[in-house]
Amino acid sequence: MKRDILIDATARVKEPFETKPQKRGLSILFILALLAILALSMYLVFRGMAFLEPGYSWLDRIFATLLLVAELYIFVHAIGYFLSTMKATRGYTITKERVFTPVVMSPVAVLITTFNEDPGILEETIISAVTMDYPQKKVYIVDDSTNEDLRKGIQDLSQKYNCAYVHRDNRRGYKAGAINDLLKTLSGKYVAVFDADQKPVRDFLTRTIPFLEEDPELAFIQTPQFYNNTENSPVAFGAGHQQAVFYEYICEGKNVSDAMFSCGSNVVYRADALHSIGGFDEKYVTEDFATALKLHLKHWKSLYYNYVYVYGLGPENLSGYFTQQMRWALGTLGVFKSVIFEFFKKPWALKLGQWWEYFLSGSYYLVGWVNFIFILCPAAFLLANVRPLIADPLFYAAAFLPYFIFSMGTFYLSMGRRGYNARALFAGQSLGFISIWVLMNAAVMALFNIKRPFGVTPKGEAGRLSIKYIMPQLILMILSLTAVVVGIYKLTSSLDWAVVVNVSWVTYHAVMLGMVFYFNRSFEPYHTETIFIEPTV
Repeated sequence: MKRDILIDATARVKEPFETKPQKRGLSILFILALLAILALSMYLVFRGMAFLEPGYSWLDRIFATLLLVAELYIFVHAIGYFLSTMKATRGYTITKERVFTPVVMSPVAVLITTFNEDPGILEETIISAVTMDYPQKKVYIVDDSTNEDLRKGIQDLSQKYNCAYVHRDNRRGYKAGAINDLLKTLSGKYVAVFDADQKPVRDFLTRTIPFLEEDPELAFIQTPQFYNNTENSPVAFGAGHQQAVFYEYICEGKNVSDAMFSCGSNVVYRADALHSIGGFDEKYVTEDFATALKLHLKHWKSLYYNYVYVYGLGPENLSGYFTQQMRWALGTLGVFKSVIFEFFKKPWALKLGQWWEYFLSGSYYLVGWVNFIFILCPAAFLLANVRPLIADPLFYAAAFLPYFIFSMGTFYLSMGRRGYNARALFAGQSLGFISIWVLMNAAVMALFNIKRPFGVTPKGEAGRLSIKYIMPQLILMILSLTAVVVGIYKLTSSLDWAVVVNVSWVTYHAVMLGMVFYFNRSFEPYHTETIFIEPTV
């Protein structure tokens, strides 16, 4: 698929929902979020009472404990989303129309980081960077590539567009180390960072720098990541809308709590803030998350500006997506251990709201193990008569259905108000669900400090994964389907509502796991043709 991109576009594809009639809708959303929290709390009380019921065998008790822990995880993160929705609708007030102070053209170093990237993709980013309408900027190509042919091509691009080319002989600290080595030589007031496939529009700097000029305590300003290849492949479509859930209410809520962390690209840092913590954290794969924590611990502030001024490419196949998720999960969970350590070491170092947001973000990628428990428990009930939950099915329905209805209602209504439909949200949810094995592995590796090398996330590649690479998902799907058959067979002899409930769950899990076939398809690789008149630079 070929798509034309006009590099000097200045309007984002999707604006935040800011129309006059929204006040009533936001009030409904706020009330719905409150009802969801209430229903969720009532369900948690029911689950606690059910857990204390007598009659569990030792094996039942093991599964019951695992299930309760998994549900507590969901409870915490659901509360986190509902609170973010409430904070965003009431407290996030940053708009394009805000009054800016006069722009002082402070020097900005624009860093484009690359590691073995396709020069064709990189060139589009370079063109976008050099044509930003901000005179006091200098573009640096921070190239950590190990492939000599790619390095030569990137050097040629640097000369072609009059950019500074930076390469080093070692890869200490990977991306963070490369930036830190350059940071020592920079004299500019601000540092903008873009990944190799993230293309800023012309007014990116003129829109973001004034925030930093206004507030000397502001360490960085983060803007959303937006994939412009979502129509090309199911994976890119799902990944783009999975990210959208994060970059809408969650990030706006974090901003209200002054806990927005850097996402590694599409961000502008204050150089003095980075120097105050010794530069980027080189210990973790997700140096952005770790660095933001250090900045907040030093009482620097952060800001999230929810307008798309950068367009990038998402992973287009499962190989690229799983690589991306492994890197993010391994790094984030590694930082999560630091969050816990810092909390017990200096609980007063951050505000309660900031700690809450870091705990939520740091623990997110444990969801792989949580989903594994959810898959295992109903299957164990139907196949081995293990009882993870002893309760009257009618009481279960009375407690669960309000929680489910209000929770899903809040989620889909909130995202619907930002222009996302149910199909797009389901694509993001199902793509995340089939990452179960990747996230489980990442959690174990993070726990035991197991290191692994990472390559670049593939872009524009159409290959499918062979069966052996999706075997864990297939095994779990077969387990769920077997449980469905056994459950239906049991229902032919007598109507047991406990069996009905568990058959419903294993059917849902089988469908979600079966989505791996939908995402693991061949497609026409994405290609862009840049419409651009080469500038004199």
